[in-house]
Amino acid sequence: MSTRDYRIDRAKGILIFLVVLGHLLARTSPWESPILGAPMYFIYMFHMPAFVFLAGITAKSNKLAERVLTYFVLLATVLPLMWGWMWIFGLNPDYEFLRPFWYTWFLLSMAWWMITVPFIERFPRTMLVASLVVGLFGGLLPILDTELSAARTMAFWPFFVIGKLYGKQIIGWAGSLAIWQKLGLSVAALAAVGYFYLDQVDHNWLYGSLNFAHFGVSVPEGVGLRLIVDLGAVLLTLALLTWLSNTNDTLATIGKHSLAVYILHGFVVRGLQPVLDDSRTVLHDAVVLLICVALAVVWTVVLSWGPFERALRWWSSTVTGLLLKPFPFLRPEDSDRRGGHGHRGGRGRRGDAGYPGDTYHPGNSYSEGDGPDRQGLGLQPLPGVGYQHSPGYEQQPGQQQSFASPAPAAGDPYPLPGSHEVPQNNATYETTQEVPAGAAQRAMRYRRLPVYLSGDDR
Repeated sequence: MSTRDYRIDRAKGILIFLVVLGHLLARTSPWESPILGAPMYFIYMFHMPAFVFLAGITAKSNKLAERVLTYFVLLATVLPLMWGWMWIFGLNPDYEFLRPFWYTWFLLSMAWWMITVPFIERFPRTMLVASLVVGLFGGLLPILDTELSAARTMAFWPFFVIGKLYGKQIIGWAGSLAIWQKLGLSVAALAAVGYFYLDQVDHNWLYGSLNFAHFGVSVPEGVGLRLIVDLGAVLLTLALLTWLSNTNDTLATIGKHSLAVYILHGFVVRGLQPVLDDSRTVLHDAVVLLICVALAVVWTVVLSWGPFERALRWWSSTVTGLLLKPFPFLRPEDSDRRGGHGHRGGRGRRGDAGYPGDTYHPGNSYSEGDGPDRQGLGLQPLPGVGYQHSPGYEQQPGQQQSFASPAPAAGDPYPLPGSHEVPQNNATYETTQEVPAGAAQRAMRYRRLPVYLSGDDR
């Protein structure tokens, strides 16, 4: 029975549709129009923060090098193709080496966020506080803006960290609300959109790509506006999550393929740009909005076609594998493959840990979020080395009796202070001692026991 949470997929399906719609509308100079400006405020207030939040939920730190490099491979693939595509249509790509072009900022930011995942798992509270401080005060830095997607990476990082640490709990809480609570939250979220729209808040704040100096505001004003924008994004994200059901439907399928839709839709939007640029001069704004909505629906469905996703997966995994081949220590085998359950060619089936954004990861050393089974930066322990292989391991029927302290009870996953009892999957070991010659027939190898003694036990 599948344990996949389709609410995450369905949320991604809605959000990727909003991404496509927002980029289509952006080609029509929408901020100058009251009719087109309203949906633009609604979309840009939360669609990328919500996407980053969901990315945090599915982020894992096993195979870290492969995951991070995958985003760089996608970035290096998209950029030259996009420049050539725009040249065909007579458009200026506005190339700058250190500034990711247009929507490719997300790929670079995802690489930066993924690098922080092991630290989030190891120091959850510290990283949560750090992300909030960086997200609110990052605009103070005068030298970092759109270069290397630094400003957006800092501005949206809190959503990634919160998604990683508390995302599943938040989705469960949102889905458990009563109908009147869902309606109240939705009204509050729409009220936030109305405030930004009626007050005509500078829409550049919603992009998160510029520092405070660009807006000419003081530090308190900049931090305050950043906080208001973030709170609006939180309200809209929660409102979306409250109405999602755990159903595997077309919307969930689109969400599963959201990365392919994200990458490919840019070529569609730029191909339509010559038509969209002049659309408002010949058509009413309401008609332009309807056309963009229809185009967004059609192209979101078309680009979520399975072969597009599989081709993108094959390309990114193949190139990443070739680049990492000289560095085998950066590509640890997951536990399933060590146990004989791997797949031919070393590549897992769809949903395996080698591809970013998936929610199912066989051999994942972190199971669900933080926990006592941390293995470090994606590196797996050597076969035959572990607490379960030491004489102090909890004995099973038929095994040799052990006089070491028993393992913690199932209800106590963490030891009490001052105790030497530890979770079985959280032990740290010394190297195996050499067995003296002629002692191979002994029933038990010499091995140092893992020692966990507090000051009172010495």
